[in-house]
Amino acid sequence: MICKKIRLYLKLARLHSSVLTGLAPICTAAALDVKLSIFHYIELFLIGIIFHIYLFVLNEVRDVEIDKTSDSLKSKPLVDGSISIKNAKLLVYCSIVLVIILSFVFFYNQAPTLILISALAFIFGGLYDYFGKKVPHADYFISLMLFFTAIYGAFSVTNQITIFVLIIALLALIQMLINNVTASLKDVDHDFIKGGKSTPLRMGVTVKDGRFHVSPSYLTYVLILKTIHIGLTILPFYLNLISFEIWQLYLVIILIVVALGFYIRFLTIKKFDRVKIMRFIGFHEMFAFMVIPFLLYGLIGFLATVVLIFLPIVWLGIFLIVIYGKLIPEI
Repeated sequence: MICKKIRLYLKLARLHSSVLTGLAPICTAAALDVKLSIFHYIELFLIGIIFHIYLFVLNEVRDVEIDKTSDSLKSKPLVDGSISIKNAKLLVYCSIVLVIILSFVFFYNQAPTLILISALAFIFGGLYDYFGKKVPHADYFISLMLFFTAIYGAFSVTNQITIFVLIIALLALIQMLINNVTASLKDVDHDFIKGGKSTPLRMGVTVKDGRFHVSPSYLTYVLILKTIHIGLTILPFYLNLISFEIWQLYLVIILIVVALGFYIRFLTIKKFDRVKIMRFIGFHEMFAFMVIPFLLYGLIGFLATVVLIFLPIVWLGIFLIVIYGKLIPEI
């Protein structure tokens, strides 16, 4: 009974997808080229996970009425009533308090700055959860939340950040923006029923008789975002902001091409298939993230690079099995 309840809360918090949010502050801290203890990185990871829990539990609370209109979302904890709205809200409040407390406990000297950064992250995350399907291009709110979550890591060490650190944080921002704009595709079949207006719906993406139509304006928009993401990825090499060997550049280019392949694949699906769309988006997200460990390679070394590459895959697999009982569930 207790294990079942824990799985429900893990499902509510979407913990299976939290690893990249947890790694965001780790990557900016590592980009400073300052020797830090493993405990510092673990503490940053924990705080990143809590930011994720805040964002997605609040999102579940705000979207519960819309989710009730979709047959594929009937098993969500707030939709089927297995977790009460009251308890979900309590988890949101606890997340805010916990980040504040842990900022003082873990990083006392930097705490005032970190509390301000945390407040900005919470504000932008809250704006997205409240207005994400009402305000045009509210995806920028959630992207700014991840930007400040990432920046948190650098400011846990110092008050002076480098251009390279800023680029890593901007990569987090633009990848979250891309992920959110594209992840909204999976919900276009039911968002409009309760008046939800996600970016794809506003830009003319439709599902009619099971046929998936991506409008030219939406396609142009997401390809521009992807071009910016690729440009930011190449910039540290071009500006010589990092020491690198030529194989690193080649590997980054290969990862960019693979991620772009998955990107194009889910944008060209003809028949609406929520599971398939989510799968391709997930693969794109993983390969797009993998460029960051190779950008950091000269600063963190081989072992840490391997951990950053494979931790998201292992984390996702473990928590999908723990929460849903299988690797490819209908979420």
